[in-house]
Amino acid sequence: MRWMFDDYCYKKPSVIVWIFALSFEMSRGGSHHRIHGLFERALANESLRKSVILWRTYIAYEIDIACNPSAARRIFFRAIHACPWSKKLWLDGFLKLNSVLSAKELSDLQEVMRDKELNLRTDIYEILLQDELVS
Repeated sequence: MRWMFDDYCYKKPSVIVWIFALSFEMSRGGSHHRIHGLFERALANESLRKSVILWRTYIAYEIDIACNPSAARRIFFRAIHACPWSKKLWLDGFLKLNSVLSAKELSDLQEVMRDKELNLRTDIYEILLQDELVS
């Protein structure tokens, strides 16, 4: 099955095929190295590098399955560099990485979002205050 996916992904790169190959590996308990390799190969392709769903899936994988928030942080910054127009990616940074990013980084991200006219409905300082009250 892996050979078939690898061959098809090489010949006709498609987001759907890559997502299917990734879900196949994750459902079978594939090694973290294999899954990382699939993500990196998919995102190395020029036509797929702008795929927001691949970046978001990669970030979610690192946080939820691999439990590696520092890797998710690095991937997040690569993702917003590749797809700066995606509000969903920026929001993933705030919602999923708020425990990894410092208050200064979150504030800087909010400022860049404002400059790009990707507006948030809630002020980031309110979110940080709520997190401090809960903790």
